[in-house]
Amino acid sequence: MDSGISSGIVGGLIAVIIGLSITKAAKRKTTNGELKHGLFIFFLALTCFIFSMFAAWAFFTVEDIHNDTSEFISVLGLFFGFGLCAFACFAEYFKVKGHFDSQRIEFHTPWTGTKDENWDDLMSAKFNASMYWYTLKFKSGNKVRLSAYLLGHGEVLEILKGRGFDF
Repeated sequence: MDSGISSGIVGGLIAVIIGLSITKAAKRKTTNGELKHGLFIFFLALTCFIFSMFAAWAFFTVEDIHNDTSEFISVLGLFFGFGLCAFACFAEYFKVKGHFDSQRIEFHTPWTGTKDENWDDLMSAKFNASMYWYTLKFKSGNKVRLSAYLLGHGEVLEILKGRGFDF
């Protein structure tokens, strides 16, 4: 087997193992009614930012990049791709937060704003395996999407199970 394919398979397996272990730890974490991201998202944002800055450094210091169109496009793609991922992860870490108790949930994201809903108004709760989040639909039409990476989401799941929702 080609070493590039082997490296991709090994890297993919490592990423899956890390992701699963972090989501399991986030589910077990007791936060007493608070929803927030742990340090994993912050370090992911920092890593993406460093890769983006490395691509910017290469763009300005490596002469060969400007002579070969494919290298030029690749470096720009790395800069913008990792930069966008860094922005999204920093926004998730610093701006996504929520509070909940046995009666209600209040949740804020920079992407969809603030939602304040009562558990009695919950119509459905489903797990989206491809995005790794829980979608909670309320009578008002609002949807709250709780990432499996959020600390405290396990406590929300316990409330939902107590109300008859199962995943």
